[in-house]
Amino acid sequence: FLEISGRQLETMPVNLPSLVEQQAIGSFFSHLDDLITLHQRKLELLRNIKKSLLDKMFV
Repeated sequence: FLEISGRQLETMPVNLPSLVEQQAIGSFFSHLDDLITLHQRKLELLRNIKKSLLDKMFV
């Protein structure tokens, strides 16, 4: 199989976003994680309300 040696790898250019762009990307994903957590909590609350209402309906 083909392989890449360490020497070949050292000569290959690696494109990385600037530090400012990396921070913006990190901030975006952090905000996205917060939104996901918020919606998961809301969903759990609604599931609990649904369960409670169904229990009251069929008592």
